[in-house]
Amino acid sequence: MRYRLDASLYGIRVRMDHSFRSPTRGDIPLLGALMWDAYQGTPDERDVGDGVPSATEEVRLTFDGEYGPFLPEASFVAEEGGRPVAAALVTVWREVPLLAFVFTAPSHTGRGLARRLIEAVMGSLVEQGYDRLSLAVTGQNTRARALYESMGFIEVPVGSG
Repeated sequence: MRYRLDASLYGIRVRMDHSFRSPTRGDIPLLGALMWDAYQGTPDERDVGDGVPSATEEVRLTFDGEYGPFLPEASFVAEEGGRPVAAALVTVWREVPLLAFVFTAPSHTGRGLARRLIEAVMGSLVEQGYDRLSLAVTGQNTRARALYESMGFIEVPVGSG
């Protein structure tokens, strides 16, 4: 089961992390491989298919607007040695920014990258005049849910705005 969580962006301090960059279409193959690496063996694995090709297609669909218009200026990639190690991809779904995907290479988990990426997303959205960020999380993904809740995300009843 998936849950919708929202965070208010009112009062959010803009904290830009200049070590991150916005993703480009040229990143799609690397982001697909990273997504598969990050989601493989987790409760979210089935959301990205059955391997790198299907995860890469999921990233392409995100760029192409399958989940609402893609916001490259509010999406970020963290790199190490010139290769992506974590990413946050944001779209606008039903007029509300949606954190469509956030993923981190297993070799880089536990370093605060996802938190810093989401903080950068929130800061960028505030600068663009948005007042809320939404996401969906799998109920079994307790680690992700704990992160989101620690960042002020709260569960929104199904059917709410």
